[in-house]
Amino acid sequence: MSSEGWFTTGEACAVLGISRTTLLAAETAGVLAAVRTPGGHRRYPAAELQRYLGVPVPPRPRPVEDRPRAVVIDAGVARTVSDAVRPLARALDAECAGLYLTGPDGWSFAGAAGIPRWLAARLTDEPPPEQVVASLEATSAQLFEPAAVGFPDGRSAGHGIVAGVGAGDRRYGTLFLVTRPGNLPLPAELRMVEAAAELLGLLVAQLAEVSALRGRLRRIATLCDNGGALGDGRAPEDRRHPGSPG
Repeated sequence: MSSEGWFTTGEACAVLGISRTTLLAAETAGVLAAVRTPGGHRRYPAAELQRYLGVPVPPRPRPVEDRPRAVVIDAGVARTVSDAVRPLARALDAECAGLYLTGPDGWSFAGAAGIPRWLAARLTDEPPPEQVVASLEATSAQLFEPAAVGFPDGRSAGHGIVAGVGAGDRRYGTLFLVTRPGNLPLPAELRMVEAAAELLGLLVAQLAEVSALRGRLRRIATLCDNGGALGDGRAPEDRRHPGSPG
């Protein structure tokens, strides 16, 4: 699929001058049509946006290369995410809670609370189920049955909740939570999960900024280590002060 004639959700909102909620409502009503990428993301054809507006749409904007697109999932990020979702799991007396992040290379299991190591290792190696992928573009928290979809491990008799994690028009991933058996989530608890997902979106946005900054600092350090990269092209031993010995 060529990216030139296809718009992301945020780009379509900017072109049409409407909110994300209005855009998704228009799609649900059949006013706009979108396609899904292999990773589950919505893409809107330029022809659809033009039909909706009634006038030609501007070219799809090129991505800004310095804009952080994903967070590298290392031990520090996993620990930060786990620390962030643990209070939510405790507040709702849930069996477990966790977070998936999505980036150019697909989905990544970022961290969790209440999930044993063997299961975390399996979730790291396997793609998330369709319920998790679809929640990325949902406007509210969604329910699923863990036993029916085999997620996280299919043995829970509780109820699952998923909510998209984002900041502004960026969607970073999905928060999931599994209740204890017999605990049907109340509307107030669903709203709590949605609020937690919003806060996680801000956290992930900050982690993405830090990840991008670290990458730039590493590039600068590499340049400094290469003799002459920041100077006049001479090796460090050739830049001695005039008159110095040697």
